Amino acid sequence: MNVFDGPNGLREFLDPRNSPPLPLVELPEDLNPFRKLGVRIHAKLMYLLPLLTIKALPALSMLLEAESRGILKDVHTIVENSSGNTALSLAVLARIFGIRHIVAMVPWDIAPGKLDLLRVCGVDFQLQRESPDSPSGIELARHFGNQPGHFSPGQYDNDANPRIYEELLAPEIWEQTKSKLTVFAVGLGTTGTLVGASRYFRRQAQPVTMVGVICQPGSAVPGVRTEAKLREIEFNWQEAADSIVEAGTKESFRRSLALCRAGLMAGPSSGFALAGLLKYLQEKSETIGLDSLRNNDGEVRAVFICGDTPLPYLDKYSTHLEASDF
Repeated sequence: MNVFDGPNGLREFLDPRNSPPLPLVELPEDLNPFRKLGVRIHAKLMYLLPLLTIKALPALSMLLEAESRGILKDVHTIVENSSGNTALSLAVLARIFGIRHIVAMVPWDIAPGKLDLLRVCGVDFQLQRESPDSPSGIELARHFGNQPGHFSPGQYDNDANPRIYEELLAPEIWEQTKSKLTVFAVGLGTTGTLVGASRYFRRQAQPVTMVGVICQPGSAVPGVRTEAKLREIEFNWQEAADSIVEAGTKESFRRSLALCRAGLMAGPSSGFALAGLLKYLQEKSETIGLDSLRNNDGEVRAVFICGDTPLPYLDKYSTHLEASDF
């Protein structure tokens, strides 16, 4: 009946392992220019998690692992570098573990709506402007996390991040596609989703092409990184990806807008993943063709990840798009 009651009701509600699988929705033909070529594209709606962001998965996973190792016993403050969603998730979930103080290093150009959400969820944030003469937000979080009573989950090198996608997200998608999946696309931020999903999919008999989408140099999309910024990541995302494609700001927000108007309230990082997937399919169709991506039914079955909603970034749509887009 999807009811969570009793003294542990809230904790059980916030744990995605206790909920039904999140929807996997096929895009209509007007959003899928390759449909007549036998390509079916599905959106995995991770923004329907209780905290409205996919980052709730690694946040909970990292806290549970730390609790199991006894690390949280004397912790009163969690410190993490974040573009926003992981910090938000940690702020809510840490309360279940008796920790109420969250400090986040966030980028100086973070969306105002995201800052408002961090305030609502009780996050103390420090705006970080990149400089070659000062430590990065990741380095600062690691430093402060080593202080007595502090803990930094370290989403950029903590294996509990990719592990939750390997154990939960990838098997769910595999089952929902009836083992017919052939292409998986996701934007790269911490790279945990790509790394974890690749571990699972590469153990299956049906080959799945892993497409990692990175931000074009000079572009800015919330939650994802350029190739230069990905050098800060400890995970071996290069090995996890079969193909890397770039996407930019405008195309990501335009794809997000199209998804929202179709009925999927998917944010700019979702539009980013879809833009990257479509670029990959276009490149394949123009070079060697799509046959290598087909399953035994003769179809290309593709899934891209919708990580959060557009709501924290509403001001950015009018900033990045033209009046004609609306």
